[in-house]
Amino acid sequence: MLTFLNSAILFGLTAVAIPILIHLFTRQKTKTILFSSLKFLKELQKQKIRRLKIRQILLLILRTLLILVLIFAFARPTLRNSGSSSLLAGAQLTAVIIFDNTLSMGREFEGQKLLDAARKRALEVADLLRAGDEMYLLYPQDPPTFAHDGPRYTIENIKDLIEQTELSYKKTNYQAALVLANQIMAASSNINKEVYFICDMQKTGLTISEVNGTGLIGDDVSLFVLPTAISSEENLGVTDVSFENQILEQGKVVEIKATIKNYGENAVNNKLVHLFINGKRVGQNVVDLETNSAANVVFRFVPEQPGFQSGFVLLEEDDLIEDNRRFFTFTIPEEITVVLLGNEAQDTYYLNLALRPQKEVSSYLNIELILARDFAEYNLDNTEVVLVSNVSKFDNAETLKLQKFVSEGGGLMIFLGADVDLRNYNDGLHKRLNLPLLTQSSAKGRGEQFLSFGKIDFSHPIFKGVFEDEKAVESPHVRFTLNVSSKEPLDKIIEYNNGAPFLFESQLQKGRIIYMTTGISRDWSDLIFRGLFVPLVNRSVSYLAGAASVESDKNFVGSELGFTSEKLIFGAHLAIKKPDETEVKIKPEVSNGNYFIRFRKTEQPGIYTLNQNNEIATQWAVNIDPVESENATFTTEELAEAIHAKQVYEISQSSDIAEKLNETRFGREFWKILIMIALLILLIEMMFFREKVAVPNKKTRPVSPN
Repeated sequence: MLTFLNSAILFGLTAVAIPILIHLFTRQKTKTILFSSLKFLKELQKQKIRRLKIRQILLLILRTLLILVLIFAFARPTLRNSGSSSLLAGAQLTAVIIFDNTLSMGREFEGQKLLDAARKRALEVADLLRAGDEMYLLYPQDPPTFAHDGPRYTIENIKDLIEQTELSYKKTNYQAALVLANQIMAASSNINKEVYFICDMQKTGLTISEVNGTGLIGDDVSLFVLPTAISSEENLGVTDVSFENQILEQGKVVEIKATIKNYGENAVNNKLVHLFINGKRVGQNVVDLETNSAANVVFRFVPEQPGFQSGFVLLEEDDLIEDNRRFFTFTIPEEITVVLLGNEAQDTYYLNLALRPQKEVSSYLNIELILARDFAEYNLDNTEVVLVSNVSKFDNAETLKLQKFVSEGGGLMIFLGADVDLRNYNDGLHKRLNLPLLTQSSAKGRGEQFLSFGKIDFSHPIFKGVFEDEKAVESPHVRFTLNVSSKEPLDKIIEYNNGAPFLFESQLQKGRIIYMTTGISRDWSDLIFRGLFVPLVNRSVSYLAGAASVESDKNFVGSELGFTSEKLIFGAHLAIKKPDETEVKIKPEVSNGNYFIRFRKTEQPGIYTLNQNNEIATQWAVNIDPVESENATFTTEELAEAIHAKQVYEISQSSDIAEKLNETRFGREFWKILIMIALLILLIEMMFFREKVAVPNKKTRPVSPN
């Protein structure tokens, strides 16, 4: 809407008539001048008079335009927005400042953190608000969080909150923040509504393809985008830490693989990477990385003690130091309780013998021999691994017990045998544990016919580092085996020479299952007489016991931690120790007769420890989300198009916030442009006037002399 801030000056438009009146009243009368050559002068007179009249008309137009433009310039014409009149009249404003304090704002750019640069801009915005305006300070975290309860109405209050804002380790969620800001606007009764979006425009914070364009920002809301720079010359981040061999034992080498990514604009060479275990540095390596590339760094160390352990991988300082550290936890079992379950004692005799070949092995294995008929009454709460051998069938309660045991992190190894009821296994155990169906048996018992090993996965933790030479594995002669039918590919550890599985692995939630498709009785195979049998059983037990030894869940800052176990004691003192060493008391919840823990206040990266009566019950590693290290950004145009907002204005880093904001609020004035036009008209008029003065008077009437 076009309006004039000084409309009284418009009465001066009557002055436009002045040059017209002057032109009319100053027209000169013809004078008589004597000439000797009349014919020539008459022809010259016609040409000069025609040019003179055109020049006079142009001068008249220029002088009229000059007065008109000057009057409009002093009247200060302005192109206003719809709500500017109400703001000028003192109407209240609802303002939401979305101040990005997420992890990516911790980058350093030109010697200053992005958070500090954004803070300065947020304070400038706050200075442009007025006392009595309805003000909010919102952090675009996941989930978005207000810096206060309820609206604020004083500039000093909102500026104090901006000054107190610290860097958060949570990931970014711009979309949710915009939705929340729009809800504030929809509930406001004020006519004027503004959202100030101060952020680094990180693309991972707003997935453009997932935004449906509706409900983010209302048509009556002005969205001001104030971007900050995000580029990093040098920034490495630790994106993942994993254990190469998942059999963790005290006094034996453990391999850890750390993934390092270069998010910076420059390649790096010989950057140090450190490994710390329980606060002590135990390894160091170097890494070379091109820009936007990743590499794995492998560390090896020997655990010195059993029990709960924690550690982290650390990089050298760079533009974003918060992503240079990644935490992890693991457990070295002090004792592994193994249940050997069989129909009769002879079904588990050789398994028991294999697990006790030496005294040092038995020191950390607690073996329980259970017959199938007693399994229903046996409590698996303190058991890590169950070995099932030739058990004929399981009723529904026993099947549910095994399902619960495995899903909570227990390990299960199954050996078949002559007493196995295929229908019972398929309808119960296999269905509950998501195992493939058993089909008809394959018999090779006639003459010298038998099955032998074909392909073996020597990269599997069960075999890794056990055999110096793959040819050293002596294959047993298998006379009877059961076939399996699976729609999905099986994770085969060992397969027969005909491609059928001999030993395969399956996973159910937190636990693992190792399945052998034959039995250990001498009628089915001679496996128990082969050198493979003892290490296979022992390594399988250690592997299955380690299913819950290494944290597999990816816990990011802000996520909920959960824990359930039969070991939780009613009435016990439960507390979670946070990375800053503070403790928070916890009350367990009860569901279906089980206790479980929920903890949501994970604002810091590091190790969180659940203590029960001052003893460690479990640990979690909480890390930052690697997406916060990404440099890719979106533009204001992409944002406006994605959210279908009608009023989106960008205020760049080089722009004056007050000038741009007032221009958008109250409109854009054109008086400067009009003054420039007036000067241009004046220059043109002077050029024409000079030319006129240089020409003799054209309005003469020559006559012949007497």
